[in-house]
Amino acid sequence: MIVKRNNFENIKRQNYSIAVGNFDGIHKGHKYLLDALLKYKNTDNSKVAVLSFTPHPIKIMAPNKWKKNLVRFRTKYEKLKLLGLDALFLLSFSKKFSETSAEQFIVKYLINMLNVKNIVVGEDFRFGYNREGNVNLLKKYQEKGAFNIEAIKKKSDNKNNIFSSSLIRNLVKNGNIRQANSLLGHNWQVEGKVVRGNALGRTLGFPTANLKYMYQISPQRGIYACWTQIEGETIWRMSAASSGIRPHYEGKEEILEVYIFNYSGNLYQKRIKVSFVKKIRNEEKFNSDQDLIVRMKKDCEHIKEILTKTEVLNNN
Repeated sequence: MIVKRNNFENIKRQNYSIAVGNFDGIHKGHKYLLDALLKYKNTDNSKVAVLSFTPHPIKIMAPNKWKKNLVRFRTKYEKLKLLGLDALFLLSFSKKFSETSAEQFIVKYLINMLNVKNIVVGEDFRFGYNREGNVNLLKKYQEKGAFNIEAIKKKSDNKNNIFSSSLIRNLVKNGNIRQANSLLGHNWQVEGKVVRGNALGRTLGFPTANLKYMYQISPQRGIYACWTQIEGETIWRMSAASSGIRPHYEGKEEILEVYIFNYSGNLYQKRIKVSFVKKIRNEEKFNSDQDLIVRMKKDCEHIKEILTKTEVLNNN
C-alpha cells in the first residue's frame, strides 16, 4: 500500500475509488464503510484508497478538545494494508486549509487532483469551511456525472452503542479495555520502539520493555493483561503491562512498562506491539519493594489465568 502526502501527481489516471475520513483505530464502524469501498476494487480496473487528514482536524480547530489518537499512524497503516487498500492519501490540515469551501474541496481535490470514480463516506460526513459540505452536496456532483457517491449508515452493537472513535477513546481512558476491544473488533494496541528505562523492574526480578505514548492516548493507569509481539517474530507472548507514573518510585512521566513472560533477550531499540486484553487493578504505592514483588507475582499468576482463556483477537 502506497502513502501519498499532498502530491497526488499521476493519481487521476489510475482510476481510484476512495473513502474519506480519519479512521482512527479502524473500528467495526470503519470496517463496514471500508468493506463497501473494497467492493469497488478491481471493478473496471479500479483501485481503492482512503483520503485522510493530518493532523486530525480537531487538533487544529479545537485543541482544547483534542485527546490524541487511539492508535499510532503505523498501526493504522498496517490495518488498512491488511484489509487490501491500495493507497492512503494524506492532506495536511491547517487553519488555512480549513478555509477551503466545500465546493472548492470537491473540485480541487476530488475531481481535478484525484479524479475519483466512487466515493464512500458516512451518512453524517461533513467537510469544507464551517463544515458546510455534506452528502447532499456530493450527490449534486454525482448528478452532474462527476463521480458516484455511497453514504453508509452508522452502525451499532447489540447494546445500541454506535461504533465511534470518541466512544472507544473514552473507554480506553477509563480502563474498560474489554468493551473497547468489542467495539474495535480487535485488541487495542500500543506499538513503538523500546526506550531505555531505569532498570527498576530488572532489580525486582521483572525486567520490562518500556514504551512512550507520544501522540497516542494512554489507558487508565493500572496493571493490564496483554499480548506482546516482538519485531521479527510472528508469535504473541503473554505479558503483564503497567501503565502510569510508577507512584511507588515517585514517578511523574506517563510510561508503559511491559514484562514479557519467559523472555530474557535484549529488546532495547526493538519495535514491539502490545495488545491489551483486560485491566486487573490500579497502580499502587507499596510499603516496601518486597511488598511490590509479592503483588507483582500475584498479578502475573492472575494474568496467566486470563490469557490462557483468551485468544489473541485479530491483532495482525
